[in-house]
Amino acid sequence: MKKIILFLIIFNFQALLADQNDPNLEGLFQNLKDPQNMENHEKIIGQIWTIWTKIDDPYTQKIMDSLPIYFAKQKYREAIEVLNNIILQFPDYSEAYNKRATVYFILGDYNSSMEDIKSTLNLEPRHFGALDGMARILFYFEEYQACIEIYKKMQLIMPFDKNLDYKIDRVKEAMSVKI
Repeated sequence: MKKIILFLIIFNFQALLADQNDPNLEGLFQNLKDPQNMENHEKIIGQIWTIWTKIDDPYTQKIMDSLPIYFAKQKYREAIEVLNNIILQFPDYSEAYNKRATVYFILGDYNSSMEDIKSTLNLEPRHFGALDGMARILFYFEEYQACIEIYKKMQLIMPFDKNLDYKIDRVKEAMSVKI
């Protein structure tokens, strides 16, 4: 009986560590910085996204897994309602904020998107998806220097992402055209 209780305690403790609290994230983020893992960069990023989207609630997990359908059918208002409910129930689940930020971004509500990005980053400061969304909004508002700073922060998290160099160059190009 003691073994069963111990197993349940350990299992429940591990379940609470899903999403941005998962202990496996630390190693994955270290792997992103390791030059020996350059070839596995995309795979590691995929593993991080998989962990971020996990939540220890089967019903909520099904909803999160169904979000691509909302996007595909352009049911953005419905997606916001669903995400609002998830956030009310799980206010420390960073990926719900991140997904809602994406919906707001698609709808052109950049202020709400930015608020949710900040909430995401409050819970998971290394959330490169949220950082990228923030950079896109800053670019849209022609806050180019701040945009570059965000991309440089992302480079500290994922130094071998060649797309970041391209994005920084694109921002610098926009800066020179504006002048």
